[in-house]
Amino acid sequence: MKISKYSDEKSILSELGSRIQQYRISLNITQSELAQRCGLSLKTIARTEMGCDTKLSNLIKVLNEIGLSENLDVLIPEPQPDYKAMFEEKAVRKRARPDKKKTDAWVWGEDKEDE
Repeated sequence: MKISKYSDEKSILSELGSRIQQYRISLNITQSELAQRCGLSLKTIARTEMGCDTKLSNLIKVLNEIGLSENLDVLIPEPQPDYKAMFEEKAVRKRARPDKKKTDAWVWGEDKEDE
């Protein structure tokens, strides 16, 4: 299955678990061996491969062990520098804020009677 923006959470977890299982098997590693190498329980490995929700740190341990952790860089690439801001010597943003677009002016309740 191809994972897309239209895939729901459960199907994505299931697909990721299936792919992890396929990689593990292709490396000829049992679930028990993988669990021991990662420092996780056998139940955690089995639940991950079944597509159950797991902690991110556990997923990273598994990906490290089967040689796929480098792919995380593709998953969430490093942000590119904002050259315009650098040129204008603006400070690097550290927070996101909602746009300050003007909305309809607030009206007292009795002023709405005209509508």
